[in-house]
Amino acid sequence: MKGLLTATTVSLMLAASPLAIAQVQTPPSPNAQVQTPPSPNAQAPSAQRAPAGETSVPKTPVAGQIVVQDANTVLAKQDLIGQTVHAPDKAKIGSISDLILSKDGKGVEGFVIGVGGFLGIGEKSVALKIDRLKMSSGPDNVVQLSMDVTKEELTNTPAFKSTRDQASEKAAEQRRSETPAQRPTPGSK
Repeated sequence: MKGLLTATTVSLMLAASPLAIAQVQTPPSPNAQVQTPPSPNAQAPSAQRAPAGETSVPKTPVAGQIVVQDANTVLAKQDLIGQTVHAPDKAKIGSISDLILSKDGKGVEGFVIGVGGFLGIGEKSVALKIDRLKMSSGPDNVVQLSMDVTKEELTNTPAFKSTRDQASEKAAEQRRSETPAQRPTPGSK
C-alpha cells in the first residue's frame, strides 16, 4: 500500500511539473511591450466568434454610412469647435463655440465665435456665415482657421441671439409687463 501511495505521488508530481513550469514568467526586457493575457471569463469579441455551425460573414455598411473620413472633410468637434480663429495678421480672434445647421440638417449655415472678455468673462458670441471662415492645412495636417476681420471689428458688432435666447428675452419681457409698475413699499398703505 505504501508503495502504491509513493508511486501515485511521484506520478502526480511528474504530471504537474509542466504546468508549474508554464506558470514561471521571465521578467520582460525594458523595451518589450507588456500585454495582459485575457481573463478566463473574458468574452471573445463578437467579430471573432461565430455561433456553432455558422461561418463569419464580412460586415456590410448600410446605405449612406461613412466608413472612412474623406480627406476633403473636417470633423466639427475635433477640427472646428473649440479651435482658435486667427485674423489676417495672425492675431487670435476667438474660439468657435458652435455651428449653425440648416433645419433639414443638410448644411452648415454658420458658426458662433466667442470674442472679447478675459478667461471667458465678458466674452460675447458673434455668429457669421460659414463662408467667412477660411480653413487651411497647417503643420502635421492640423486644420488652421482664419477670417478676414479683426477681433476689434467683431467686438464692436451686436451679439448673436439664438432662438432659445430670444424666447428667454421674450418671456422675461412678458413677466415685466405683467407686474404692476409701482409696488407698494412695506409699511405704507
